[in-house]
Amino acid sequence: MSDLDQWLGQLRAAPTDPRLAMMDEAVMAGVAHRRERAVARRSLALAGIMAIGVGWVSSVVPGSPAQAASQPVVIGMSDYAPSRLLGQ
Repeated sequence: MSDLDQWLGQLRAAPTDPRLAMMDEAVMAGVAHRRERAVARRSLALAGIMAIGVGWVSSVVPGSPAQAASQPVVIGMSDYAPSRLLGQ
């Protein structure tokens, strides 16, 4: 038992590694990085679930029925063409 006490005493008297002083910042930076990644994953998952939900709802809800135009369109002329608006 005295050997163990002697080794522990030597270890206690030995100088500490200088890298241990910077360990707190490294650990806290790692925790912050993990937290940011978790928030990004949750945001991406929420956006995906919302996109799937909106797509599903839009496919289930019936749209308005298709109706033909009341007047035949001559060569693709729009109802907003200047000649139509001026009544020509």
